Amino acid sequence: MELRHLRYFKAVAELLNFSRAAERLNVGQPALSRQIRDLENELGARLLDRSHVRVQLTDAGRTFYTHTCKILAQVDIATASVHQTLEGLGGELIICNDWRLSSQFVLGAIAEFRATFPQVEVNLRDLHVHEQLTALRTRQAHLGFLVNREVGKADELRSMHLQTAQLLVAVGAQHRFASRASIKMAELEDETWLLAEDAPGLREFISQLCRMSGFSPRFARPVRNVESLIARAAMGFGVCLMPDFAAAARPNAMVRFLPSDCPPLEVSAAWHAGETSRLLEQFLGILKHHLAAGAPVLNFNAGQTGKKTAAPRKRPQTGS
Repeated sequence: MELRHLRYFKAVAELLNFSRAAERLNVGQPALSRQIRDLENELGARLLDRSHVRVQLTDAGRTFYTHTCKILAQVDIATASVHQTLEGLGGELIICNDWRLSSQFVLGAIAEFRATFPQVEVNLRDLHVHEQLTALRTRQAHLGFLVNREVGKADELRSMHLQTAQLLVAVGAQHRFASRASIKMAELEDETWLLAEDAPGLREFISQLCRMSGFSPRFARPVRNVESLIARAAMGFGVCLMPDFAAAARPNAMVRFLPSDCPPLEVSAAWHAGETSRLLEQFLGILKHHLAAGAPVLNFNAGQTGKKTAAPRKRPQTGS
């Protein structure tokens, strides 16, 4: 059974006349009659009662007509959706997400994209670094956000530099290090490290930095989200690590964000070199516009006298 069988039957069922149906379909009447007979033979049921005077639907024909209309309507919707996707007006944009996605550049670009293309579904997938790389290399996702060294020299990936982020350590206002201007990771050996369930990859990242400083970290049970993580730090349950742009987006008078001696994060957007998606092209255009507009001054110790800090930003660069 093919779509043409359904379209032919629908025309005959609506006009109840083979000659007029053939004219509507721009086919010969013998060919139309043959297609309807083939359809009935495949179904094992007579759909139409034919006579020299008139054509009528049988009970089976009425049932099949109802389903035929629904099927053809869905086909039309699917066809229109494909055309919208090709034009960049519909479909699904898949973006890999981890704890570094909270850059104002990225958030602003996603918000503008959704407002500009409301028919496009933006699907954010929380994935660890290795899962992001796999999704990008197998083209199961359009875009990911990675540290430059994670992109590496993979020929199949292209990248665009987003920003250089300073890593801060969040401690409660009553913490013994709260009055410090900065902190070294080695000084945090005895601290409990806080994690959030919605920050994939953060545990591995902290573990790597701590081992580089000569110790293995002790982790608390993960909390639900980053907001809960900062609240735990404010109450003295432990310390946490986050990029300066993430800290600036979550000011809290009960928390101090201390610059650390960790190497800065060079964050990039990455995608497959062979990706031809119009959706990705449009999103990257919006993202580049936000980058060109420049970054706001970051104040990650908002509300704390004498604690304002602005982190430098690099201009966007595109590379492979």
